[in-house]
Amino acid sequence: MLLLLTHGLVQAQPKVLRAAQWQEDVAFLAEQLPRMHRNPYNKMSQQAFDSAVAVLHAQVPQLKDYEIIVGLTRLVAMVGDGHTRLTLPQDMAVAYSRAHSSTPPPSDPGLYLNHLPVKLALFDDGLFIREATPEMMHLVGAQVLQIGTVPAEDVLEKVRPVVHYDNEMGFRLLAPTFLVIPEFLAALGIADDVQQVPFKIKTREGAVEDILLSPIALFRKVYFVDAREALGTAPPLSQQNRREKYWLHMLEDEETLYVQVNELYDKEEEPLAAFVAKIERIVIGIPVRKLVLDLRHNPGGSNSFNRPLVLALARSEQINRFGSLYTLIGRETFSAAQMLANDLEYYTNTLFVGEPSGSSPSAYGDSRKMQLPNSNLTIRISTIYWRDWSGDEKRPWTAPDIPVGYTSEDYLKGRDPALETVLNMPPAGNVSTVMQQVYNNTGFKQAVWVYSRFALDSRTSPEEVRAVEKEFGDFLLQQKKAEEATAWYGYMSSQHKEEVWPMIGIAQAHLLNQDSQKAKAVLEKVIRLEPANQQAKNLLAAIRKGQPNG
Repeated sequence: MLLLLTHGLVQAQPKVLRAAQWQEDVAFLAEQLPRMHRNPYNKMSQQAFDSAVAVLHAQVPQLKDYEIIVGLTRLVAMVGDGHTRLTLPQDMAVAYSRAHSSTPPPSDPGLYLNHLPVKLALFDDGLFIREATPEMMHLVGAQVLQIGTVPAEDVLEKVRPVVHYDNEMGFRLLAPTFLVIPEFLAALGIADDVQQVPFKIKTREGAVEDILLSPIALFRKVYFVDAREALGTAPPLSQQNRREKYWLHMLEDEETLYVQVNELYDKEEEPLAAFVAKIERIVIGIPVRKLVLDLRHNPGGSNSFNRPLVLALARSEQINRFGSLYTLIGRETFSAAQMLANDLEYYTNTLFVGEPSGSSPSAYGDSRKMQLPNSNLTIRISTIYWRDWSGDEKRPWTAPDIPVGYTSEDYLKGRDPALETVLNMPPAGNVSTVMQQVYNNTGFKQAVWVYSRFALDSRTSPEEVRAVEKEFGDFLLQQKKAEEATAWYGYMSSQHKEEVWPMIGIAQAHLLNQDSQKAKAVLEKVIRLEPANQQAKNLLAAIRKGQPNG
């Protein structure tokens, strides 16, 4: 049920539009959204949606205009996908937006929402002030402990019902952007006043302070200061050209080509295909041991632009190898950028590094705009379902092969731990070593996926595949990972039905589990199939002597 946590509900009433006009907008949304969306009841029931519509429609005469906007935002967010949302009526000079097209203004300037003089971010170690207006730049790097009367960990859940997201990473990206809109804070019962919002913070020096933040004046030139200016911090390479759609930089000492793609559209002066051709010339012309493709700040564009990049990387004999090609992903990797990640995962030997992506590999997208008749508020509605290549269409995200977090300290000190991790990785070599690294970071399933891509590469010889299979099995046994070793050698046994070495691996895994009887039965079968196998004889003899590790 939709219920706004308003204060003085009986006294409140809309002023910019009449109640009947707002109710017409609510009814229009309720009718058109289910018609336009590809599958509106994928994550909510029709009954729940209809009930929430009815509650908001009935509440309208007792709500302020901004409270109705919050209510509409929540109705749209119930759909539960990252593309379907009410585009908030904000001054675009301060608003967070990943829209690729312009948004018409609301019907009346009085419907615009305000913005506090700070921008927040949710790091691994908490909620922090990432940027601030110049007069507030001493707040950059402060941890937010409480907003209004609500602790930081709870305030995020307070805004969850109004946030549009595919997965939890998308929520972590977008939730802080709602916490700087005072009208949302008031409507959701976080703060009492839209003109002065109390924050409890811990400063960079560790002092706990109570401060009051007032909104920025609308439509005036405004500027936000980040850590680079507030602290004189040199930004990492990845933060230097984020407004460019795509760019590259050669790290000569590391023999690494860094490529950042922030939007999947052509530049006027250099089409994406021409940019990709430049990448290919660089890779051929100078020593490049690694190529790092950074998609962490890419909210999408058009997936038709993915093709030249995927083809170039897939056909590169030099780069398309495990340990040579890395893709950095994170919570802002979304929409067409997620589809690019899908293609790279399937067609190349890239390793993903960073955070899980902010979009689901199978997701609703291609949103189309709809304007409400009286407020002229813009609703963007997903119209197409994009299906991932894998059999698991419920995957919440693309998981990194090598997870790397990002803390407030990393931000304040200008560090890029994901890129640093890649630069410190050994160059391309034994795939078994890569599998071991992935296993240590992410687990067995992800390591097996690396193996599958390697084994299905036409450049890989059967002898190379066999060597990797045995080396990874030995690694699991050495690490005393009995469950994973059993699964691995069981898989190998299904692949090599005429060979006994996988059976010996299964027996050794049983021994790790202190199950001598199962190990003995497997080894006896090995000897029946291959009477001269000395390894099986030695293991069986050790079991009979009560020394299974002998």
